[in-house]
Amino acid sequence: MARTGTPVVLGATVHGPLDTDALARAVRRLSDYHPVLTHRITRKGNRHHLTPAADQPPPRLRHTDEPSDTPFAPGDPLLRATLTPHPDGTHRLVLALHHAISDGVSALSVISSLWRTYTALVTGTPEPARPPTEEPLPATDDLLARRHRPLAVAAWLAQQAVHMALHRAARLPNRPTSPPEPGAHLHTTELTTTQAHRLYRTAREHGTTPNALLCAIVLLAARTRLATSDRPARLSLGVTIDLRRCATIPAHHLVTATSFVPITTRVAPDHTPTALAASIDRQFTQARATAHAERQAVALRYLLHAPTPIPYTMMLTNMATHPFRLTLPPDIHLTDTFGYAPPPGPLPAVFITRVNRTLALHLATPRAWFTADQATRLAHALTRQLTAVLADSRR
Repeated sequence: MARTGTPVVLGATVHGPLDTDALARAVRRLSDYHPVLTHRITRKGNRHHLTPAADQPPPRLRHTDEPSDTPFAPGDPLLRATLTPHPDGTHRLVLALHHAISDGVSALSVISSLWRTYTALVTGTPEPARPPTEEPLPATDDLLARRHRPLAVAAWLAQQAVHMALHRAARLPNRPTSPPEPGAHLHTTELTTTQAHRLYRTAREHGTTPNALLCAIVLLAARTRLATSDRPARLSLGVTIDLRRCATIPAHHLVTATSFVPITTRVAPDHTPTALAASIDRQFTQARATAHAERQAVALRYLLHAPTPIPYTMMLTNMATHPFRLTLPPDIHLTDTFGYAPPPGPLPAVFITRVNRTLALHLATPRAWFTADQATRLAHALTRQLTAVLADSRR
C-alpha cells in the first residue's frame, strides 16, 4: 500500500447550515486523536518507511472539486479532506486516508472523530476525550508473524501458487488506458431499510449468511459480463477479512488490519444466488479453520516487494459490520454516504456500507483498466442481480 499510494475514501452529502471554519478546525484536530497523521511515508531506495514529521502542518480542509481518489505520493500528508459546495446549498465532504495506515474500519473511526469534534465546536459541548498518546502500531503482518513462522509461510505460499496455476479464474474484459488514469468509476446502489431486512431474511431462510449471499450476487453479476456461453466459468472473489481480533488491535487505532480470503467457484448462468451462497459459506468456514486470512497477511511481506498479479475476478469488502455512527448537530444530516478504495489492478471491487438500518453497495471499477461504459454495464448487472434476489424473497 505504501508503494501504490492507494487511498481509502469516505464521503457524504451534507445537508443543513455548515460552519466551514469549525469543520476546518475539526479536521486540523484529527491528528490529536490519531497521532499517526503527523507522520509521512518516505521512500529510501526500494523501501518505504513511516517517518515522524512533527514539523509538518496538521491535516487541513481543502475547498476543491478535484478527484479525491488519486494516489498519495511519498511525503504527502496521510489524510486529505475536501469540501465542495453545491448550488442547492448542500456540500460534498470527502476524506481520503492513505491505505498503508488505514483500512475502511479505521477510516470510519476517523470520520466519527471528525463529526464528534465538529459537533462539540458548534454546540459548545465538551470535545471528545483524546486517547492516550501512543506510537503507531507495528504492521499487522508483524503482529501475526509470531504465530506463522517463515518456513511454514513459504510452504503455504508454494501450495497457493500451485492451486492458482491449476485453477485460473476468469478475468472481466477490460481496456487499459494509456497513460493509466488514476482512481475509479464509482456506482452506488442503495437499499431501503425494508430491502435490507429482506436481504438478511433471505439469507437466514436459506441457511446462509448475508455476506455469503452478497458474494454470490457479485459473482453472478460478473458472470453476465463474460463472453456469452452456457458453460460454467471459474470465478474468484477476493473477500476482505478484518484481523483486529486475531492481532489484538484496539478499535480506535488507525491501522490497516485486513487480509483476503479467496472464494473460488464455477458459476453458471442458471445458478441461483442462494444455492451459490451455501457453497461460498462452506469456503468461508474452511478458510477460518485454516487461518487463511492470517497466513495471507503474513505472506504479503514476501509478495509485495514488486508488482504482484492479483488472482481474483473481483473483490468485495463488507464494511457493514462497522456502520457509520456519527454524532451530528440537530440541524445537520447526511445522505449519499459512500466508502471505497480504488482497486490495485484490473479487477472491480464492491464495498458494502451501512448507515442506520440501510445498506449500500459501492462498485469501484478502476479507470486505468475499464472504460466508463464497461463500468456502467457491470453496475447495471450488479443491480439486476440484487433486484432479482429481493424480488424472489417477496414471493
